[in-house]
Formats: sequence, structure tokens, C-alpha cells
Amino acid sequence: MLRFIFITMLLVFLCLSLSAQNVLGLEAALARVKTQHPRVLQQDLYIQQQRILKDAGKNQPFLSFGYGMEELGLAGTGVHSLYAQQSFNLPQVAQRQAVYQEALAQTGEVQKAVTQKQLQRSVAGLYQQLLFLKSQQRLNKELLAIYDKTEEIAQKRASVGETGAIPLITTQSAKQQIEWQQMSTVQNYNSQFILLQQFLMDNTLTDIADTALVVWKQALETIDLAAHPLVEQIHQRKVANTLQGDVIQSQLLPQVSTGVQLQVVDATFPNFGAQIGLNVPLFTQGVKAQVQANELNGKILDQNKVWQLQQLESQQKMILQNIQFLEQQLTYFENTLLPTLQKQQVLNQNAFSIGALDYLNVLQGLEQIIDVKRRYLQLVLQLNLAWVDYNYLLEG
Repeated sequence: MLRFIFITMLLVFLCLSLSAQNVLGLEAALARVKTQHPRVLQQDLYIQQQRILKDAGKNQPFLSFGYGMEELGLAGTGVHSLYAQQSFNLPQVAQRQAVYQEALAQTGEVQKAVTQKQLQRSVAGLYQQLLFLKSQQRLNKELLAIYDKTEEIAQKRASVGETGAIPLITTQSAKQQIEWQQMSTVQNYNSQFILLQQFLMDNTLTDIADTALVVWKQALETIDLAAHPLVEQIHQRKVANTLQGDVIQSQLLPQVSTGVQLQVVDATFPNFGAQIGLNVPLFTQGVKAQVQANELNGKILDQNKVWQLQQLESQQKMILQNIQFLEQQLTYFENTLLPTLQKQQVLNQNAFSIGALDYLNVLQGLEQIIDVKRRYLQLVLQLNLAWVDYNYLLEG
């Protein structure tokens, strides 16, 4: 009975511990920042705002009321009028404004896609940095275990008088340096993790789900840079700019003017009157200047699009070259350098334990192994970050 109660309490404790942890994997982090980051939410509001403004072009000039007097005599004769006048914009004005506002909303959609890509690239890169620091911590633990074994051998040889105290002290000093590096790595990890919490707007996040940095595996795809959100954004701005020109030219369209009158003519009441006409713009130079400036802005956007495409093409070439170079280096490390050093480490320790190798050679070999393993982790990080940049270029 007591055993059953103990097991039940242990299971409850484990469940509570797991529920208290809030860990997040890479895919979940990317999905969260894509939909919940404040910059994305702000752009959703901007898109909503522009679509609400589609009805802004339906505004009409104010209705005008007035009182008029004509041909007044001493006896109060003459014409007394109450009138109402209303001018109307042509239907094209509201139509052009609505189309323009929809174009602005679509521009906001593309800008949102750009922001999402930028945020996802930042989070993916930061996630890889955290995995790199986790792997560094793991590597430091492995190195400490190696130094512990070397220290144990040095202690035994010193105790039987085979060596002096120098090998033991030197080994302990090297071990302490690794311990100091481990503390620094942990602090760096905590700082980087706070940045991830800020990106995800979640201070309850306790850790990332993955535990170590692994080589990113992905097949190359055909990239249509013209479909990249950065290029699409400029294209959509050009569309909106053209439609804005139509809205500006709407100021040159005439307005239909109507009016009705209620009159008292020489004490005769009621009399009615009506009028209809056109309001036409007499001075158009200012509007034409706005149209010309708008056309020049369109040409500027065309040049920006060409420049942006060139930038993306250059980035693509550099990223692909970098990926190819890093993969070649990793292959050499994995197939040649690391296995050789691993064998050397075992042989050195065995030789040192029987007195066939000097401790300086052992420590030198350990330092070489440490350097190579750290360079390997750096290569993996660089390759993974290159793949992050590559995925940023993908249009989807």
C-alpha cells in the first residue's frame, strides 16, 4: 500500500513538473512569431483600416442652405427666396478611391509578408545560436570528463613517485579554464534566451525543446526571386501609386450642381424654382503638378524594383557558395579530422597512463581536440545560419 502511494505521488510530481515547464520547438516558435508579434498585428490593423476607407470616396460636398432677396420695394414687395444647393461628384470619384484603398490594403498584405519573413529569419537564427550554446555546454562537460580522467592518471603517477606535481597542477589549471568557459557559456545562453522571449512576447517560456545543434539537412529548390515579398512589395506600391494618380486626376472631373428654391414673389406664395449645372475646375496647374510628381514616383519605384532584384540575386549567389563551401568543410571534419583526433586522444591517454607519453604531449593533444571540436560546432552553426538565410529567399 505504501509503495502504491509513493508511486502515485511520484507520478503526480512528475506531471506537475512537466506542466510547469513551457518549452518551444523551432516550428512552433516560427508559427507564433508569424501570427502574434506586435508588428504583424499592427499591419493587420493597417490592412483593416485601408479597407474601411474604401467608402471614403463616397463623400459629397456640403449641402448649402440660404435666404435671398431681390427687387425689394418700400411696401415689402419683391422676391424672397429660401434655397438649398447640393453638388455631386461623378461616380468615378468614389470608384477610383475605393480601388486605390484596396490597393493600399494589398500593399499592407505584402508588407506583412515581408515582416513575417524577417521575424522568422531572426527567430530561426536566434534558435540556432541557442542550440550552439547548448552544444558548447555539452562539449565542455565532455572535456571536463576527459580532464578528470587525465587528472586521475596524473594523481596516481604522482602518488607513486613516477612524476612530480607539475603534471597534476597543469591538468587542474587547464580544467579550471574549461569550468570558467562553461560558466561564461551558460550566462551567454541565458542572455540569448531572454532575446527569444522578447521576440515571442512570452516571459513564461522556460527553454527550447531541442537539446543540441545538428547539421541542417535541406534540398535546394528553384527560387523565383521576382515572387519574393520584398519585390512584390515594390510592385504593389507601383500599382497603388498608379491608382493614386487616378485619384488625383479625379479633382479635374466636373461636379453636378443642383438647387431648389421656395419663393415669395410680391406677396404671392408659394412659388418654386430649380437649377442644375456643372462645377468645373478653372485652375488646374496645381493638380497637373501632382500628377507629374506621381508619375516620377512610379519611375523611382521601377528603379527600386530593379535594384532589389539585383540585391537578392547577389545574396542568393553568396549563400549558395557559402553552403557548398561549409558542407565540404564539414564532410572533411566528420570523415577525416574528428575520427583521427578521437583515436589520438585514446592512444595518448593510454600511453600517459603507463608512462610512455609525457603529460605535455597529452595536454597538447587535448587542446588540439578542443580546438577542432569547437571549430566543428562553429562550422555547423555557420551552415545552419546559411540555410536560414537561404529559406528567407524562398518566396513561400
